[in-house]
Amino acid sequence: MEIIDEVASALKMDRDVLARASIKAFLEREVRCIEAEIFEIRTKHGVRSIFELDDKLKKGEVREEDILDDFQELDYLEFRRDEILAAMKSLPQQ
Repeated sequence: MEIIDEVASALKMDRDVLARASIKAFLEREVRCIEAEIFEIRTKHGVRSIFELDDKLKKGEVREEDILDDFQELDYLEFRRDEILAAMKSLPQQ
């Protein structure tokens, strides 16, 4: 017996309902964590998006070597958040 079956049985829930709810909760938690990291980087640099950070770089307001790690991390986090949100949209509604 798989763990999902054991938990569903213990909670007297349908296995598929538990699986969908678990996936949804996991994805929501991931988005919250990513959003927190995004907020931290944006706040650190006083921007609302990666595009604003890029504008600061182009205008010479910041040096590339000073923001490169954060810029790359912000780019990845925003991409990852969008992937997760797209996955959440594909979840069947109950």
